[in-house]
Amino acid sequence: MTESSPILLPLLRGPLPLHAFETPAQPNLAPATGAESAPQWSGALRLWPGLPDAPANYFCPDKYPFSPREAQACLGDLQQMGDAALSGLPVGAAAAAGNSRAARRASEMALIKGLDSSDGNPAAALAAEAARKEQLALSQAQKALLWAWLQEGTFAELAELTTRFAHDAGGLTAALGVDPDEDLDGFTPDALTGDLVRLGSPIALDTSLVPPWRLVTANALYFVPADAPLVVEGPMRNDLLDLLDFAPAQRWQGLLENAPANAVAVEARAPGWQVLGHTRPTGQPPLDAERVWVTWRIEA
Repeated sequence: MTESSPILLPLLRGPLPLHAFETPAQPNLAPATGAESAPQWSGALRLWPGLPDAPANYFCPDKYPFSPREAQACLGDLQQMGDAALSGLPVGAAAAAGNSRAARRASEMALIKGLDSSDGNPAAALAAEAARKEQLALSQAQKALLWAWLQEGTFAELAELTTRFAHDAGGLTAALGVDPDEDLDGFTPDALTGDLVRLGSPIALDTSLVPPWRLVTANALYFVPADAPLVVEGPMRNDLLDLLDFAPAQRWQGLLENAPANAVAVEARAPGWQVLGHTRPTGQPPLDAERVWVTWRIEA
């Protein structure tokens, strides 16, 4: 990745299926997250969470604390915890508590090791403690990105499942001669045909299933270079257009593809803490550094 290569946030896998958010009765429910609703950004990279076999169109940071193999194992643990939680078993909570205890123990052991190797040197002990805290913060940040990757994948699977379900139910209503467009006002359909009509309708997924953009962005900033322009999309774009003072930026205009004729690339400079909704710097350099935020808007 060159210094000028933009990175897309907050979605890691790519645009979410727009149809999953809306039904015929609520056509405006969908947020601007689908490929159909926004221009594409040529040359922009998505953030890879550190798993094996990173595609060419992704940026894979060299600061990740986990190796690709370790990241894959962590993703598997997160998947198992999610499956256990959905099953109603208390395994997920127990695993989370166990992981927390293990993390604390590892952190404490690393501190003791650092103190032992410092030979009574206070500066060396402080450096060891600072390194431990940084490593812990990076580990937690990468875990959060792996969780977001998992959630996006689960959402895409749910969207595909609901689409197939509505399609199959619609085929069944057609086979039985039930017209889903028929006006049912004024009479009560029998239970079977009424249920089939409803089952054949598209199912809208809750937007809260998508990982919150502030959570993803806060953890991504630990790994994204401070000089990399950040292209924002979806609900994050809508929020930042209201929050920051964007100005037209001709240098990004050529990256817009499949954009309306009056779409203009814009940019703003702001520290991460401001974008994330904090009222003051956090004391974390990755979150406090000023960054370039890029998006688009319609100009009259």
